[in-house]
Amino acid sequence: MKIRAKKKLKEEIRDFRKTRSLYAIPLLLIGILGLVLPIIPGILLIVYGLMLLVPGRKMKIFSVK
Repeated sequence: MKIRAKKKLKEEIRDFRKTRSLYAIPLLLIGILGLVLPIIPGILLIVYGLMLLVPGRKMKIFSVK
């Protein structure tokens, strides 16, 4: 039963990797809109969108030296 759950999880991760740009692009667009409108947290949405588009750069975005 655990093997089936692991295979299902791997398939879900693979599917998400294929469709993550569908989530990232609207986040970036709403984030840009949020820079103009004070109600929407623009910078936060832009950061989330960038983290989805370029997942390997997460630590560089948040690193403070």
